[in-house]
Amino acid sequence: MHTRHMPTVNARYWLAITLASLFGTNMGDLYAHNSGLGLLGGLPILVALAAVVWLVERRDTAPREVYYWLLIIIIRTGATNIADYFKHHIPALVFGILLTVLLAGFGWASTRDTGLKERVVEQTKGMPQAGGSYWSAMLTAGVFGTFVGDVASQFVGQGPASIGLGILLALAIAAWWQVRGRLVWFYWVPVAVVRTAGTAMGDFLAENPRLDIGLLVSTAITGACFVAVLVAWPRLRAGRAMSAV
Repeated sequence: MHTRHMPTVNARYWLAITLASLFGTNMGDLYAHNSGLGLLGGLPILVALAAVVWLVERRDTAPREVYYWLLIIIIRTGATNIADYFKHHIPALVFGILLTVLLAGFGWASTRDTGLKERVVEQTKGMPQAGGSYWSAMLTAGVFGTFVGDVASQFVGQGPASIGLGILLALAIAAWWQVRGRLVWFYWVPVAVVRTAGTAMGDFLAENPRLDIGLLVSTAITGACFVAVLVAWPRLRAGRAMSAV
């Protein structure tokens, strides 16, 4: 992916990718259940959509983030369904170890694609270069997060899991903030946590009996919040800058 289409990793980015994780969790469940295609039946359509976005992105010379975020949502949706399928066919411990190894491998490969110099990190806006290794790591992080988030919710409940993982996410982002530009690989630590927290939070929002809003409404809410952050944040910053002049 061209650097001009990648967002800068800042507070807006972490909030947006957190909401994208909630939205993708809900969207994955909604897509699998309401489409009638099942957990794996809809994956070819998602692959085709991702390919279309990729091809269009390669030919667009304007600086737009929309391609990045579309791929994030498509990949997160697919990752939810992949995890939900394979967690019933692979022993939990084996699945967890396999995902951890794959994420570490793809994450390391993405940093090798980028290089470890601060100058290169600045050129890629605070993240590894978004090539094949990057998107493979992002898909693996989504599968990993869905699996671990489900396990955490089963052990302690969706509410406590959402709170605990939310706190862990805040700590992971704070730690990344301290080492950004020096440890490129550390970017994948908060990404893995954000995928995990998003699973617990998204399921809690959709399934909590006290809220009683259901999957469809939960998907609409998380999707609207995700889009609102992407659209409204730059406008609010621009408005503050104008008022300060």
